[in-house]
Amino acid sequence: MVTRGFSSGRKPPTETDARIPPGQYLEQGFPVLSAGPTPRVRTEGWSFTLKHGPRPIKKWNWAEFNQLPLTKMTRDIHCVTAWTKFDTAWQGVLVDDILADAGIEAPTNFLLAHGYDGYTTNVPAKDLTTGKA
Repeated sequence: MVTRGFSSGRKPPTETDARIPPGQYLEQGFPVLSAGPTPRVRTEGWSFTLKHGPRPIKKWNWAEFNQLPLTKMTRDIHCVTAWTKFDTAWQGVLVDDILADAGIEAPTNFLLAHGYDGYTTNVPAKDLTTGKA
């Protein structure tokens, strides 16, 4: 006598299984997670500054930044809180286009991103350039 579940063995992996990293689960919605309250920033005072260490290389205001090329892409998101969302559509300015407008290449192997609310994180340049971000 064979007990139910033992006769067919493991189920074969699906395309979905191959796209989800270990320990993640598939999210259908779009959870909004933030390290703090969402800031309200007026575009009149908004700026984006590219620096090499403490030295500013180039600064854009809202109008100048919006003159840079816009790129559309679709990517999977794998959040550190364990959810994955497939095929998320994004539109924005590529890091490559920001660097090109400033007339430089990524100056180091890692870039340090500073958020409006004081959050910082370092990211490998190879994960941000060549059309990836």
